[in-house]
Amino acid sequence: MAENTIRKIKWFWPWQDEQEEAWLRSMSQKGWHLCSVGLAGIYRFRAGEQMDYVYRLDYQTFPKKDKQEYQQLFRDAGWEYIGEMSAWQYFRKEVKEEEPLEIFTDVESKIAKYKRILPFLWLFWIILIVVPVKGISIDNPYPWWGAIQAIQVFALLIWLFFTYVIIRLTLRIRQLKKL
Repeated sequence: MAENTIRKIKWFWPWQDEQEEAWLRSMSQKGWHLCSVGLAGIYRFRAGEQMDYVYRLDYQTFPKKDKQEYQQLFRDAGWEYIGEMSAWQYFRKEVKEEEPLEIFTDVESKIAKYKRILPFLWLFWIILIVVPVKGISIDNPYPWWGAIQAIQVFALLIWLFFTYVIIRLTLRIRQLKKL
């Protein structure tokens, strides 16, 4: 890693995208500008002049061709594409007077972003409920069976985690609908 870069590890839940955007902005105001995002909340920043960049996140999955068109729409609106973590797309724009600083112009668009996340979560939720239930109570004389049961318990814990995330995202959507 170059001397003028730092790596920060910080976790944000999917419904905390506004907090993540605010944190990224505060980093740029201190002279640390996001240059890449990795899995599990690993951010890499490059040192530079203190700037007031506003960061915005979107959740999108699409074929490569569509992704290029999508990014071009943002470039045309003055946004710089920073990168992607899973399907989260990261953009930034320098704060200037009278320029729009939002990528979503209405509440329905914000709701749609969260709704795009839910199918992915539901898919894993369904898969993870099948794994622990299928055979968790079957007695087996094989010595390795305990490892299988441990994996099933771990899958159940992951399933509970996904359940929590789905509930929180659903609550965030309901909160936005009230606006």
